[in-house]
Amino acid sequence: MAKNRNVISDINLLPLEYREKEKFSLPRMFVTVLIILLFTASAYLYFYLQSEIQIKENEVKNLETQLKAVEKVIQEVKDLEKDREELSQRVVIIESLITKQARLTRVLGDFSETALPEVWLNNLNISANQTFNFSANTFNNYLIALYMNTLKDHGRFDAIELININKQTTKIPEQDRDIDTVNFQLSGVFIPSYRVLSNESNIPVK
Repeated sequence: MAKNRNVISDINLLPLEYREKEKFSLPRMFVTVLIILLFTASAYLYFYLQSEIQIKENEVKNLETQLKAVEKVIQEVKDLEKDREELSQRVVIIESLITKQARLTRVLGDFSETALPEVWLNNLNISANQTFNFSANTFNNYLIALYMNTLKDHGRFDAIELININKQTTKIPEQDRDIDTVNFQLSGVFIPSYRVLSNESNIPVK
């Protein structure tokens, strides 16, 4: 039997586009899977980074809250330090006033010990360097000299000097008459008690 020369080879009756798909289906599937994996990884990375950002933002908010609390404490400490300094200054002022009042009390006590019935003081000024001056009234110059000697002999007063002296007339309403008086001003140095005791201890014994 003779061979059939008109044998037809296998014919692909699919359209061309389907043939291409059939031809390249495996690579395209690989690319598709790769794209899906990349998209999935990108989505996962995006949500992961968003979660990390949210965590960091919450940490920043917590740190800001803590910072405000610390700043408040720092401000309170500064206020307390300021109050402490003010209180310290007040203590210094009060102690200074107490010292001045105590010194003035001692000075007034010493002046009262030297007071003469015929001499009355008008005012008394004492400076920080222990110098003093005052004005007083009496009846004559003899009483002024007597009072100055009384101050010098007391031991707590030194460098007694007569600054000025003025004669004046003083009215006595109870007796309805005028009398002649003398207004004078003295200055000197007040000697503290510890210096007096020191000088007395250095006096040689005969």
